[in-house]
Amino acid sequence: MKKKALILILVLGLLSNLLVGCGGKTEKTDSTDDNKSTEKEASTETPYIEVWTSNAGFLAPEKGGPVCEWIKENTGIGVYSPYVPWEGGNAYIQKLNTAIASRELPDMFLPWKGVETTLAKQGAIADLTDLLPKYAPSVWERIPEEVWNIVKAADPNGEGKIYYIPKVDIYNSYGTFVRQDWLDRVGLDMPQTQDELVKMLEAFRDQDADGDGNTDNEVPTSGREFGRWMDQLYGIYGVAMWEGYPMWDIYEGELTYSGVTKNMRAAIEWMRELYAEKLLDNDTFLNAYSDWQAKITSGQLGMWYHLAGVSSASSRFDAILQIQPDADFNPLPNISAEGYEGFVTHQLHNRPEYVIANKDEETIINCLKVLEWFNNPDNYETVVYGPEGVRHEVKDGKKIILPVDKANMELIPISGIVKDLDAIEKNIAMQRENIDESRAKMMDAFERVAYGFQENNKTIAGDGLPSLVFEGYPDIKSHTLYQEYMTKIIIGEWPIEKFDEFVELWYNRGGTEVTKKAREWYSKVSSN
Repeated sequence: MKKKALILILVLGLLSNLLVGCGGKTEKTDSTDDNKSTEKEASTETPYIEVWTSNAGFLAPEKGGPVCEWIKENTGIGVYSPYVPWEGGNAYIQKLNTAIASRELPDMFLPWKGVETTLAKQGAIADLTDLLPKYAPSVWERIPEEVWNIVKAADPNGEGKIYYIPKVDIYNSYGTFVRQDWLDRVGLDMPQTQDELVKMLEAFRDQDADGDGNTDNEVPTSGREFGRWMDQLYGIYGVAMWEGYPMWDIYEGELTYSGVTKNMRAAIEWMRELYAEKLLDNDTFLNAYSDWQAKITSGQLGMWYHLAGVSSASSRFDAILQIQPDADFNPLPNISAEGYEGFVTHQLHNRPEYVIANKDEETIINCLKVLEWFNNPDNYETVVYGPEGVRHEVKDGKKIILPVDKANMELIPISGIVKDLDAIEKNIAMQRENIDESRAKMMDAFERVAYGFQENNKTIAGDGLPSLVFEGYPDIKSHTLYQEYMTKIIIGEWPIEKFDEFVELWYNRGGTEVTKKAREWYSKVSSN
């Protein structure tokens, strides 16, 4: 009996182990199937990339929003962005620096104030040299070779690698807008000389140029804090300026920082006179971006300097025309002060436009694929129209491009890399065919301005000078010393003679070494 009981126990134990084993095997099989299912779902899941760029008041494009879905439909890749305020780049760089410090870089972003140099040294952004031709061939082929040479020369590791994708302006986007209706109202023609320009500003100041019965609410011309965006006044004296920053050009036979030239001294002395006579807005050096923008869009400003991009110009035109239906706009022609050759600064290599964080290869490739779609000429019309309900609507089967309404429109955070006259002509033709008749006047003005700006530009010798030459001299890189002296001289706090002190200080505080590096760079790129 004991023997039979022992055998029964052993049999039951074997059966139990067999059942457990079978159960374990079954569970393992189920788990494997679940994993395969999960992997399959992951492989078909839409990839997303986070992109940061300049945003001057548009809504942020969110995951699942109309812009994200539109890009996803066309590329298979979703694109989104948090709201990153621009404010002339100041608010943007603060938020970007925070992301850099916390090691939470967006997947693709606009580098600002030369930050790409440090990031490339640290290995934080991707080397795009071999990937660009393969995954973004339109970007690679449309950018001229001389621009790629500039980009390669900016490699801080000295290996000639490509760490950023530049914005390229074959077409000159910059120039000076003048309120033609104000000129007509005060009985003047478009100025052709410096004296005529001053007379125009005086008339804008004194003669109720906007026609509202009040002679005290017009601002002849203005700029922004730190002397930004008043390049039209510097350019008369042949000063190379870029959005209010002194640039590098040939002066007295050598590449030189325009901020320390006799041209700059003369320009500042003249602007000091304009400021004293209130021909230059006395709030200029207090104006943040939003203040300056508001003076334009509220119809207070008679002359300003900015971009003739379809979005940027038409948004201002539309805003002004809503409150001043008779408003009209024309480009200011080139004007030269006596003894100087005036021009509008042009750079083929506008700036570094995008870098891609050095994350996984799939993310880097997805970023390039999205850039490729936006920059492939075959997609031009689709890109210009944008998503339905955001940038255009359909009426009677016809697409109608909507007026820019930043407060209710999501930002499209990817833009065309290369701006050329052919693209502008196509855009103008599309706008004319697909805008409401009430906006035709705005389009007429934009066309005059866009083509007029092409006659004024000069490509400067310092085109594409890399931030690498300023390494070790952050104050020179950020123009801090120049901005202090320029501001205090123009507002009358310091005499013009203080400019000579500035020049001496600039060279002593690193300008000599920076100039040496800049001239070495110029010698290298100009010989290619």
